[in-house]
Amino acid sequence: MKRVMFGNIKLPAKIEHLDGILQFVKDCARDEGFSRQRISNIELATEEALANVCRYAYSGDCGDIEIRCRTDDDRRLIIDIVDAGKPFNMLTLAEPDLTADISKRELGGLGVLLIRKMVDGIQYSRKDNKNILTFILSNREKRDMSHS
Repeated sequence: MKRVMFGNIKLPAKIEHLDGILQFVKDCARDEGFSRQRISNIELATEEALANVCRYAYSGDCGDIEIRCRTDDDRRLIIDIVDAGKPFNMLTLAEPDLTADISKRELGGLGVLLIRKMVDGIQYSRKDNKNILTFILSNREKRDMSHS
């Protein structure tokens, strides 16, 4: 079983660190031969998840975000986003009702919808008091962004 670990980066969960973390993720995707468009999708999904950790995970306390990038046997890019903040499994959120009148829609959920559309697979686990959000990305374009 051949798996390649690109490495990891761990920084305080602060918005000002997002650029450095995103550059690390983009470099990993580029090194695996992902297209510019696909890297943009990866960056968008990762940025949304990281921003949520920065804003909500630690409730005003200090904490870190760790990103681990690796590939699997199918040469998919696997990105783990790890934080020790309060438990949060985005997979349990219902998709927002985009057909409802905008004034009657519930707040939130659009970022999670965006993430679901940009990546091929998402997993969540809680281990050792840490959230581990995993994105699975194949090296192909997502064809239909409205149905996945």
